[in-house]
Amino acid sequence: MRAVPTWIDKVHDRDKVEQCIYDLAFKPDGSQLIVAAGNRVLVYDTSDGTLIQPLKGHKDIVYCVAYAKDGKRFASGSADKSIVIWTSKLEGILKYTHNDSIQCVAYNPVTHQLASCSSGDFGLWSPEQKSVSKHKRWPKPLSWQYYRSLLPDVSITMCPSCFQMFHSEDYELLVLQHNSCPYCRRPIDEPN
Repeated sequence: MRAVPTWIDKVHDRDKVEQCIYDLAFKPDGSQLIVAAGNRVLVYDTSDGTLIQPLKGHKDIVYCVAYAKDGKRFASGSADKSIVIWTSKLEGILKYTHNDSIQCVAYNPVTHQLASCSSGDFGLWSPEQKSVSKHKRWPKPLSWQYYRSLLPDVSITMCPSCFQMFHSEDYELLVLQHNSCPYCRRPIDEPN
């Protein structure tokens, strides 16, 4: 079986530099695709691939996007430590922040409650309450020595800020290229 793409798009910024795409999500009815690219959220028509609208609400890289099951709203999370909740009319209706860059957003398919998390805390937002309840960070993950014991022949390095693990050679190369962790983007010489 051979797959044939219906449409393809490369995302560029104003200076024509190709942007990394970190996440994407379909509207539940399949009519739209939202894309986290650079510091923007892009909304595409899935039938023909036309860009409906670029959404500007973040000041840094957008890492994650999620659509509510009812299709009435979606959310985006960014390295600028903020969550923006958008309506199906592509209007930002609420913005709230965390203590660190946002790693993940997800909607509860039954209650439409939004969960968002950073490396330091997570929040729950309810459309009925219009408020966010935040919870502090859970215990630190297992030490990297534990993971090394599982894979003794693989060289593993862990970012001291976000605790993401990498193959040592990949991590060193990316740090040299960007002078920051490739996952959380925190400069390597910056203290926690």
